[in-house]
Amino acid sequence: MTESSRAVWKAEHVVDVRDAVFAARTYLEHRDVRALLATALGSRHVDRACELGSGFGRMTPVLTEFADVVFGFEREPHFVSEARSLYPNIEFRQVAGLNSVPAVEHSFSLVLTFTVLQHLIDATLASVAAEIHRILRPGGFLLMCEETDPGHVSDVVTDPNVMCTIGRPVPIYQSLFPTFALRATRPRVIEPTYPRPDVGTYMLFERPNSID
Repeated sequence: MTESSRAVWKAEHVVDVRDAVFAARTYLEHRDVRALLATALGSRHVDRACELGSGFGRMTPVLTEFADVVFGFEREPHFVSEARSLYPNIEFRQVAGLNSVPAVEHSFSLVLTFTVLQHLIDATLASVAAEIHRILRPGGFLLMCEETDPGHVSDVVTDPNVMCTIGRPVPIYQSLFPTFALRATRPRVIEPTYPRPDVGTYMLFERPNSID
C-alpha cells in the first residue's frame, strides 16, 4: 500500500458514538483531562502546549485552560480545516506524520496524546516517542490516554497505512520515556453504556528538569 492509498481517518473513526452519547463521553473525558492537568500544574499557567493527533479538535480546547498558546498537530487536512474554523484561538497545523512536527527542540511545556499512540505500529510509535522527547521541555508534562489492554489488538499491526489498534500496558509506555517520572495514572472513564469496561488509561509523565 502506498502513502497515497493509506487509510483516511474520518469522524466516525475518531469517536464511534454520536449525539447524546457523544456529548456524555466528551464531558467525562474533558473532566478527567482537566483534573489531571490541574494535578500537574496546580494554578500555574504554562506558555505553550500542544496535542499530537488533534483530529477535529475534540480534546485540544482543554489545553487553552492551562497554556497561553496551544497547537494541534494533525495529519488529516479535513480535520485541520474543521478545527481551525471552530477554534480560531488554537494554532492547528497539518503534518505528514507525528514523528516530524514543525517545532523547535523543547518548544512545549505540555504535550497531550489522546487515543492516538494506540493506533501506531511499533516502529512508528518509537519515532513519535522520540519526537515527543525532542519537543517537550525539561520540567514539562506529557499526558497520554491510550488503550492499555494487551488483549485488545487488531489483526494487522505491521502496516503503517492500515488502521489498527494495539493495546500496550503502562510499563510499555514507561519504557518509551525511561527518564520521565510517571506521576499519576487513572482509568479512562466513558459512558456506562459502552460494552467494554476497560477502555484505556490516563498516564501523566513529568520530564526531569535536567537535560536527559
